[in-house]
Amino acid sequence: MTYGISLIIPTYNRAAYLRSTLESVARMRPPAGVEWEVLVIDNNCTDETPAVVETVAQSFPCELRHIIEHQQGLCFGRNRGLAEARFEHLAYLDDDIRVSPDWVASYFEAVNDWGADAVAGPVFPLFEQTKPSYLVGRALEIISSEYSRKGGEIQVLPQEVAHELPGCNFGVTKVAAQSIGGFDITLDRVGGGLLAGGDTDFGLRLVAAGKRTVFHPGCSIEHVMLPEKTTKPYLRRRAYGLGATVRVMRDDQWHLPLRTQARYYAGIGRMALEAAALRLRGDGGKSFSRELEARQALGFITTNPRRHSSLPGEPPQPEHRMIDDATDVSSPESVSVAP
Repeated sequence: MTYGISLIIPTYNRAAYLRSTLESVARMRPPAGVEWEVLVIDNNCTDETPAVVETVAQSFPCELRHIIEHQQGLCFGRNRGLAEARFEHLAYLDDDIRVSPDWVASYFEAVNDWGADAVAGPVFPLFEQTKPSYLVGRALEIISSEYSRKGGEIQVLPQEVAHELPGCNFGVTKVAAQSIGGFDITLDRVGGGLLAGGDTDFGLRLVAAGKRTVFHPGCSIEHVMLPEKTTKPYLRRRAYGLGATVRVMRDDQWHLPLRTQARYYAGIGRMALEAAALRLRGDGGKSFSRELEARQALGFITTNPRRHSSLPGEPPQPEHRMIDDATDVSSPESVSVAP
């Protein structure tokens, strides 16, 4: 197999942002001797995505492939990229980013000098418009990948945070991704849905398999904060969706005792009252942040995980993954829903 890297960009109806992303990727400077390709995984786009890829490909510095994945869902797209990639290293990027020109060089430094099986980089928010005043605390955290920013030094991540692979910006060896069965197709976005967790689950299974994750600050991106994703209605839905995701991923909390449920509802009520009190005191930012914490807890307690399982009352089975021998894992510690 030729030494190189396949950059995988799943996309769904974001042609305008995709063009800017590809223009940014085109400015990458891979190390000498490293070949590269870019795979745009078109998940049934109905906009101008095919035309954008065709136009950009005419002057692109490497092969730019347009691949249609008909099964709707982000993890279907990710797995299609894994199956189609021609090289032994993979990068997963979003379709609305600006990427560092040294991303590929930094990735291979982490692999060759630090023994990385997976590489995580920092994600910095890029606002197209003035940041709303209510985007503080939890409101900002849930859209800006704050957890991804781990300082300015290369480091092997300890096991307790090694699973924190920002879905919009990470790399992994193909053999490591294949060894754990790819991405769980029962998780993450389908169309406009807000179930998440596919990247976290993937990272947890890498850790469980003994793989090494390295953080490299040179693998950095700017993530465009789309205007529609900074609105209060979207953020409320996103917070609820994060809570639902944790409930689906926590096999040990599928069946909650009534006393535990009562404690959650009491905590949600308390957080709602705190949000109202903060709003009355004129602290709209903290009030909205507390409201989102309550909504996340509500998403956790009201979600029925059985809807996402292959057998009634049981966690998702291995056949839901790309390869049958994937390892089951528990929930991410980075998502808190406790009231």
